[in-house]
Amino acid sequence: MEATNFILILILLGLCLAMLATGIRRKGLIYEFPFFAGAIFFSFVLPQLPGLALDPHLPEAAFAKTMVVTLSCAALTWLGWSVSDQPMRHLSWEMNERRLITAAVFLSLAGAFFFFQISRLPEDVKGASLYTGLPVAYLFFAKLLNYGFALAVICFVRTRSRVALATAAFGALFYVDRIVFAGRRGDTSELILLILLALWFQRGIAVPRMLPLAGVLAATLVMASTGDYRKVATTEEGPSIEQVTQIDFVGNLKYLMVNGGPEMRNAVYKINAIDENMILDFGAFHWNTLVFNFIPAQLVGAEFKGLFSIPVDNPYEFTSHLPMTGSTETGMADAFGSFWYFGAVKFLLIALVLNRYYRSAMLGCIPAQLFYMLLLTPGMHSITHHTHFVLTSWVHLTIFLIPVLMWARVPGRRAAGAGHIRSAGPHAGTGRAGTGQIPVPSVLTPAGQRN
Repeated sequence: MEATNFILILILLGLCLAMLATGIRRKGLIYEFPFFAGAIFFSFVLPQLPGLALDPHLPEAAFAKTMVVTLSCAALTWLGWSVSDQPMRHLSWEMNERRLITAAVFLSLAGAFFFFQISRLPEDVKGASLYTGLPVAYLFFAKLLNYGFALAVICFVRTRSRVALATAAFGALFYVDRIVFAGRRGDTSELILLILLALWFQRGIAVPRMLPLAGVLAATLVMASTGDYRKVATTEEGPSIEQVTQIDFVGNLKYLMVNGGPEMRNAVYKINAIDENMILDFGAFHWNTLVFNFIPAQLVGAEFKGLFSIPVDNPYEFTSHLPMTGSTETGMADAFGSFWYFGAVKFLLIALVLNRYYRSAMLGCIPAQLFYMLLLTPGMHSITHHTHFVLTSWVHLTIFLIPVLMWARVPGRRAAGAGHIRSAGPHAGTGRAGTGQIPVPSVLTPAGQRN
């Protein structure tokens, strides 16, 4: 059985390396979702597996089941991106430059207000690993700052507007606070990717292809020490260079590989319990998550809100395993929990949706660029946490960002599309994303002017 386990690990390693290698074949391919998915499977999932493969206390064949599910999810992620090259046309709007910058300022200030409200909460409430009640409501609206930052970065890269630059700098301060003093991995990746993607979509500027590979290796080393960094960061004096350099990054990674990681251990026990007892929710997990996030108990009452939830069994009740506080279950486990081995289709759908937005983004569609930029990190969270991240983020974006973009659009005008693309590479005129083509900056129009 151990030999089988390690063969499955090697297959996943090969798949990850293939996804990463595909991303560096040509300029710009590193910004496509399969590269990031391969990076997450490599840096987050793989290091947790060797120790679990040798763990004699796991239920029989449970590790192999989890590996089959994980391989299916990784493969269908790649397939979902590859099956179509059609852009998502419904957001192909031509945008008014001044209104977009105004929208960025408004969204940034609105989100900053709710982050300020969070900062005023008692320390025991802010330090909780899982927010409930009022903090959830504050976080719900604080996301507007992320939208304002993304929009400001796009506007600045495109127009060099000083107002856009100031707005982006203002939003970046909040990102830096969450990164430095809370050790938020998601905010770190989002900040970096929003800037890099804006440069790629608007100017065709891509980082050297070897740099992301170095980033993947660095992330693999650092990921295992996130807990240690957060302990340092949350002290009263805050993180210091001396304290950070004392973290044993290499030792923590070795420990993780030898003993197995808590997230994949959770996935092993959960997938095995679901398989043995056939506890499938058939997508109720996603409905309940939407109810939790979008029906405010503060307004309708907890009892009335509970009427909308669908009761589902907790697979851990059928095991002796108790998940470590703060650990996740991975999206592979919740995909299996919905539709058994067929649940991997969730990853195919996530990749397909992101692919359609990316194709539109490469045609100069500002709304599609924003959606791809803001859904990319939730897409990676679908591997490390739960698959509901993309759905929840998409609904939130639709509620708050679409009305703002509709206000900022030029009525009756659509983005120029293929007619406004010039080639930066050898594949001019193909209309395919990832070929080095970049949109001309004329899609945005100043107020009172027409292209």
